[in-house]
Amino acid sequence: MAEGQELLLRKDLERVVDRLHQERTHVAPYQEDYRRLLDNHGKMIRAAMVVLFARAGAQIEGRLDDTIITGAAAIEMLHLATLVHDDVLDNAPIRRNKPTVHTIRGNKAAIYLGDLILSRYMEIMASIAPDTGFIREQAGTVCEIVGGELYQESDRHHTHITIDDYDRAISGKTAALFRLACLTGIRLDGQPIDPALEQTARDFGGNLGMAFQIIDDINDFDLDRDTGKPKLEDIRDGIYTLPVLLGFQKDENFRALVQQEDPEQVVDYLRAHPQLMESSRQTAKDYLRRASDSLEDSPMSEGIRSLLQRIVSKLTAQV
Repeated sequence: MAEGQELLLRKDLERVVDRLHQERTHVAPYQEDYRRLLDNHGKMIRAAMVVLFARAGAQIEGRLDDTIITGAAAIEMLHLATLVHDDVLDNAPIRRNKPTVHTIRGNKAAIYLGDLILSRYMEIMASIAPDTGFIREQAGTVCEIVGGELYQESDRHHTHITIDDYDRAISGKTAALFRLACLTGIRLDGQPIDPALEQTARDFGGNLGMAFQIIDDINDFDLDRDTGKPKLEDIRDGIYTLPVLLGFQKDENFRALVQQEDPEQVVDYLRAHPQLMESSRQTAKDYLRRASDSLEDSPMSEGIRSLLQRIVSKLTAQV
């Protein structure tokens, strides 16, 4: 049953890619850059959450309405806009193994291109919104995402931040968008909102997003794994993620080492204290377990539940 849903998902995501390909900008000097950014869309896990929760809410086995596909494409555009801005702020030279736009066009143009994609996301969502509450939810989540980034910025180079501070930042900058993707699916499925399914969307999306960010932060220290972007970026920029924060809790001397701003020394310390990485992995697995648990009594078909569980299992195996 999950295999059938997986085939449907694959076809849905092909339509999302086609929808992204249809996007154009009237700003002639930057049309190719705009096109290149939207083509570098990655695995589209957030778009997958939109279409899967739309199928869960409407219990659709056939072709999804174009509105849902458009909403999934818009969610990907929101994500891409945040990445363009992140790459400028982090001075990242590559993203998904391709040169970042600011290295080609400069910081100002990159910021404006990110703004252009963000504006287009808002325009698309306004055009398909079933009600004003939908628009408020979209806009409010963008505020959460920006707020999470600002919390992270305010914590930069502060070795006395806590894991609660870290959770607050990633809950906004990452988990909020995963939650929004799941909610967008059930908002656009054309059916009355089932409160139980809405709660599942919130819990599943939020927990999956927390796990996703922690895994990404762990991978930043894994120099042997190709993630399509530079390694040790966070520690180099004074952003202290979960493995480092756990180290601060265990060893006061580690703070002094981190303040020397030598990323290689931090890597050596983490290798010498593998329990810090293992504890971080366990935290990610705990969030994934909570995501999985949220599906148990949810009003969705067994095929959708099984496919969502399979996605969680694949992520768990990668931790």
